[in-house]
Amino acid sequence: MSEENRTRAAEEEVKSGPLKKLPDLRALREERGLTVEDIFLKTRISATILNAIENGEYHLLPAPASTKNFIQMYADAIGIDAGIILAHYQRHLDETQVEPEKVTVVKAQIAFDRKPFPRYLRYAVPVVAIIAAACMYAFLYEKEPPGIVQRNVTVVERKEVVSKPALAVKEAPPETVPNVPQALPPAVVAPKETPQTPDNTRLNLLIEAREDTWLKIAEDRNPPYQITLKKGEKLSRNAREFFVIDVGNAAGVNVTFLGKSLGNLGRKGQIVHLRLPQQ
Repeated sequence: MSEENRTRAAEEEVKSGPLKKLPDLRALREERGLTVEDIFLKTRISATILNAIENGEYHLLPAPASTKNFIQMYADAIGIDAGIILAHYQRHLDETQVEPEKVTVVKAQIAFDRKPFPRYLRYAVPVVAIIAAACMYAFLYEKEPPGIVQRNVTVVERKEVVSKPALAVKEAPPETVPNVPQALPPAVVAPKETPQTPDNTRLNLLIEAREDTWLKIAEDRNPPYQITLKKGEKLSRNAREFFVIDVGNAAGVNVTFLGKSLGNLGRKGQIVHLRLPQQ
């Protein structure tokens, strides 16, 4: 059954009425003598996601597209029908879906009251302006009192200053410097080039998502981490020795290692385990 058909069947079961109680998935797995590690080795699904599916902790799972594939693979591994699990997961998605808030735009109209200009101010303003102009004119152009005003005039005599000729100074003859043999510069020894060691080399990894894809990546001997790449996103990582990668959707990503594309990794929804460089 395709992913679209499984999603449609789960939605119809949710709408049809009250859901059946989710069975104890852990007990069913243990009845078949399977451990979480056995399921991981068979499906390459991390133990964190497997425990979340068994405990019904759907908020800890990755994107819905990857989670539905994981639920189907888990159900096939323990030999049960995935419909009841998918129906409970679909109800969780419907309950946690957030509706966008409605924004109401209210246009406020502001009315300005225009009061009539007082009639007496129409005549008062020009009168005040004329009085102010007359006062300024009287202040700036005050008439002088009659009579002759004597003003002291100081005459400064100018004396010609004759510069005296400067005394001639005899230059001393240049001193003779004996010829001293110049010392040769010290020899320069070029340092030897140190060859680069393999520790300086770095491994580069680039992952481009064509679809929503879950990834689990470990760099060198560091602990692994999980991430979900959305469509159109890119992830670039560096390491010194190796990469260990789990891809939840083989057809949803394009992996480039050391500048070379790895090509098609598999079909849609297929989980692929990679180790780069290959041993």
